Amino acid sequence: MTDVAPRSDGRRDRSLRTRARIVDAGARLFVGRGYVGTTIEAVAEAAGVAPQTVYYVFGTKAELLRAVLGASVVGDLEPVAVADRPWVAALAEAGNAVAALDVLVDGSVAILERVAPIYAVIRAAAADPEVGVLLAETRRRRGTDQRRLVEVLAAAGHLRDGLDAGTAGDVLYGLVNEDVFLLLTADCGWDVGRFRDWLAGVLRDQLLARC
Repeated sequence: MTDVAPRSDGRRDRSLRTRARIVDAGARLFVGRGYVGTTIEAVAEAAGVAPQTVYYVFGTKAELLRAVLGASVVGDLEPVAVADRPWVAALAEAGNAVAALDVLVDGSVAILERVAPIYAVIRAAAADPEVGVLLAETRRRRGTDQRRLVEVLAAAGHLRDGLDAGTAGDVLYGLVNEDVFLLLTADCGWDVGRFRDWLAGVLRDQLLARC
């Protein structure tokens, strides 16, 4: 019986590696070909697995897209929510309002940079009912995560006088999103550093006490 656990761990490791290969292949193909132009067969070939394996792990193409999006948001395949990531803990521990906002902006821009290409795929394919649901879920989940981030700022006393956490959350939701990121980086040609500096300046003006 001593070798049961190692064998189980080995199967789990292989399963996780297979899942990671499929998600990586799906991300590349969705961004390169779009949702409609990407087939399960193409993803399977790119991942080096059988099409049946992709179906077994994810069930449908829409669920694979959901998994690709989730991995893009957090940056890996670990089942750890944004709110439980180390950078959010660093936000709560920041010594002053400006430092806290810098942590929030850096973490948020890193997410936008990863997610924006997949978000563009989802937005373009939103006429598909399953993808349309995913788009709505994405926006709702982002709003929830951002309200939690603002609550951290509010709890530390970093918001300017007279600004309630609900309004601050609305400001964050309106400015820190994939649409604004793509508008300025893709349409207007800004690099990510310029976008980050602009966002930090606007959020300091909108959320923090004026010195």
